This record gives sequence, structure tokens and C-alpha cells, in this order.
Amino acid sequence: MIVDFHTHIYKADPKYTGTSTKFGTARKQCTSEDMISLLDKNGINAAVAFMLGRLLTEQDFYERNKVVAEAARKYPDRIIGFVRVNPWMDNCVELIDKAVKEMGFKGLKLIPTAEAFPANDEIVFPLLEKAKQLGIPVQIHSHQPNSQPALIGDLADRFPDVTIVLAHFGMAAYADAIFVAKKCDNIILETSAEPWTHRILKGAIGRIGVDRIVWGSDAPLHHQEIELMKVRLAGLSDKELDMVLGRNAARILGLSGGN
Repeated sequence: MIVDFHTHIYKADPKYTGTSTKFGTARKQCTSEDMISLLDKNGINAAVAFMLGRLLTEQDFYERNKVVAEAARKYPDRIIGFVRVNPWMDNCVELIDKAVKEMGFKGLKLIPTAEAFPANDEIVFPLLEKAKQLGIPVQIHSHQPNSQPALIGDLADRFPDVTIVLAHFGMAAYADAIFVAKKCDNIILETSAEPWTHRILKGAIGRIGVDRIVWGSDAPLHHQEIELMKVRLAGLSDKELDMVLGRNAARILGLSGGN
């Protein structure tokens, strides 16, 4: 079983995704059908998906989340939606509640760099309280200012009952990501777009255990084939590979095959 813990579904519209040239060789849009085709091409069973882009207006934010929710409803066995909210919005906690209970989302995605808040700021606390109440995991972008692994580690320490997925493995700060994961057993490290996955993954498993790492690609902004190859070149045993590529994700998401 292979589960991609980091993908995006979005419309081909600059107001949702930024300038038309921003994504280089990546798709200008990624529909639910595009995502299923990508998963099938690469032998991937399921994917966690989020919206793409920065907050423009509350309505735009809702509409972009709605695209992901519709994809997950259309392909419930293949696409798992995580809702993205902005903590600065007055109704953000209510939006999470509605997203999970009415729209079918299975987790929360936060990008501190995009919405300009430190990952461990008090403004985030009500969102983590709601995630705890709903029993959902929270994935947080984990590099650049406002989202360094140390800040996410502080947040994880404050909310030990919430599973926090540290997206991108901290990138250049991967040593910090491994350190905070060792200190906080509710942190999961996710590999998408980490340049050194093939070099550092075996050592990370030795530090924090194989059950604390999930694979992600950041598709279609990054190529699933390349992100898969990084993990397959990391010198893992068959059991470790099985857990990193899918079994750990299935356990966190409550999918069959996660035992």
C-alpha cells in the first residue's frame, strides 16, 4: 500500500493559484481526475490533498477548499481531504468544525509562511483545540520563517494529544525536525520536497523510529516519481519501506492496511 501524504487539487485560475508562470513545469490545474490519473500512473493507492495558494478573500478560500471536498467525495477511497484555514479569520474554528462534520475533511493544513503567523503563536491554539476535539491530524508547512521545526515542536509540546505532521521534513533544517520529533512523540515527519531524503531517512529512522515517518510528494508541484525514488534509494528494509510509503499513513488516517 502506498499513500501520498502531500498533494494539491486546484483550478486553473490565477486568482486561486497565483501567476500563470509561477509553477514552471507543474500543472496549471490539477482536477480530481488529474490526481487519480497521476496516482494510477505511479501505483499509488491514495493521497492526502489540500487546496493551493494564499488567502485572497474568505469566499475564495472556501471555494478552493470546496474543490478538494468534491474530489474526496467523488473518490472516497483514493482522495483524503485536509481543510486549509487561516487563523486570522474570525470564524476559522467554526470553519474547521463544518469542514469535518459537513464537508468530509479528515485533517487540517496550516501554512504559517503564507498567512503570516508563527507556528506556535497563541492564535493557533484554538485550531489545535478543535483538532483535538475532532480527533484529526494537523499538517504544518515546516520551513522558512514562522514555520521552523522548533516552533512546531513547541506547538506539539503544548498539544501532546494532537498528531502533528511536519511537512517537508524541515528541508534544510532536517536535523532540527528530527530533534523535535525525538522530543515530541506526537510529531510525524513527512518527506515531500526534502532534497536529502535519500541520504537522511535511514538515520532519522534510527533516531525516532520507522513508525514516525510518512512519505509525501507535493504533487503536482513536485514529481511523484522523483519523490518515490528518493525513498527507494534510502537503503531501507522492505518492512521500513512498507511503513514509510503507506502503512504509517494508513494508521494515522484510519485507513484499512494501517495495522
